[in-house]
Amino acid sequence: MLIVEDLQTASVDVTSLQNYLSDNFEEVYDFFTHQKHSHLVASRDKLNRYIQLNRNVILQLNVVEKTNLAFISLLLDISEQLGLISSFRFLFDHLRGKNYNIGERLNAASLYLIGVNTADDYVNRYEAINNHLQHSAETEEDNNDKVLMTMVNYFSQVIHDFGEFNIDAINVLKAKIQKTLSDFEFSFLHSKLISDVLKVDLSNFADAYHTIHSLLDSFLGRDILKPSYKKEFLLETGTKYSSLLANVADSFKAVRQISVNQYQLIKSESIYNSLGRGIAILTDEKQLFAYMNSYGNMHYEKLIEAFKSLPKTFFEQETNIIDWGCGQAMASMTYFDFIKQNGHKQPTKNLTLIEPSEIALKRASLHIKKFDPTAEIHTVNKDLDALTNKDLSNNKTNTHIHLFSNILDIDKFSLSHLLKLVESNFPGDNYFICVSPYINDTRTSRIDAFVNYFYKKANFKRIQSIDNRSGEWQGTWTRVVRVFNVSI
Repeated sequence: MLIVEDLQTASVDVTSLQNYLSDNFEEVYDFFTHQKHSHLVASRDKLNRYIQLNRNVILQLNVVEKTNLAFISLLLDISEQLGLISSFRFLFDHLRGKNYNIGERLNAASLYLIGVNTADDYVNRYEAINNHLQHSAETEEDNNDKVLMTMVNYFSQVIHDFGEFNIDAINVLKAKIQKTLSDFEFSFLHSKLISDVLKVDLSNFADAYHTIHSLLDSFLGRDILKPSYKKEFLLETGTKYSSLLANVADSFKAVRQISVNQYQLIKSESIYNSLGRGIAILTDEKQLFAYMNSYGNMHYEKLIEAFKSLPKTFFEQETNIIDWGCGQAMASMTYFDFIKQNGHKQPTKNLTLIEPSEIALKRASLHIKKFDPTAEIHTVNKDLDALTNKDLSNNKTNTHIHLFSNILDIDKFSLSHLLKLVESNFPGDNYFICVSPYINDTRTSRIDAFVNYFYKKANFKRIQSIDNRSGEWQGTWTRVVRVFNVSI
């Protein structure tokens, strides 16, 4: 892998490594988080050798620079994923003293990889490990793949260490997992992977260990089928919702209230859970109602505060709006709300809505028609990795505002691909509104990598940067806000 080779070349000393990370972090991040599992497995020995040979240089990285801390966290993550136990231990110990939030999943992994001396240690830590992983599934990860991976790694490690001499301990742990499955309907453990792992014959511990890892590699290495995207302009018409929308004011809160009212009629835990922490691709109108009900106000408040930081002169210019991963166009609706509330008369030359969910994109267009009936809307029914330059070639002016609401912290797409698309298709004056929840410091580093890419360009202006954890802003709501301006 070229990234590993480049890292090895750059790690001749700490200054060289820090300079390389500063210039290339978005590509490093993509390699460790967006690479196919099968490719990582093929590079396992090379990655382990890199970490072990460059241990002293890695530990000398200036941790005041968040990019360096994020890089160490990425190495820790890959060490857990690939079972590089020695590397995991020294990296975790190093990060533990740096006030760096690495997240619930890797804290769970530390409980079975560090300080374990007996089979009872493994078994007695199950509840804590499971609780950490459940919390991670509900609040941190984009899907359950990695939390399932950590649980399977934990179970297989017990088999590896004690399968030959203490099969009873393994059966006790297996029974604990089965009890969680029976007692907790919404446990992340409800998966075919876990079911298959629990069926593995344990009579030969060595065979069982390898069989389980083959199941895990197959699960993580599977190709996820992409939905078929629609090329035509998408707009919701002739529905009950479109009739309800016609009878309310063109304000975000009035529009959201329709979904709140409709959701109360169908409200259920299963519908809410299907939102996948707000990042699942929605396929059903019930999910649209649930998302707007559950996340609408939080999106709105974060965005309004971000828009307040924009200079007044910006609103005097006609602009293109690009709503990336727009969902139901909450960010664009909030922007129109803000303009109206503050008496701005800014003309919108073109509004591009990019969204993989067909049903959400149709509703997004309907919402924009409500707020600006004359707007020239361009719909792109794709995920970000599927975008091409052709999809973004409809700009009508050289001033652009990019709305990234709850999208940049997600690991499901290539950051470097997105950056190339932005740089290639939006010449002129660009304003970026980037808001996300605070998940952990590694996820925030992905947003900062996006910002730092443009920081190196001429005329970059950092307008606003906010990090609020739970209890630091509005109740339990968290936020990461980055607003900046750059000429491309």
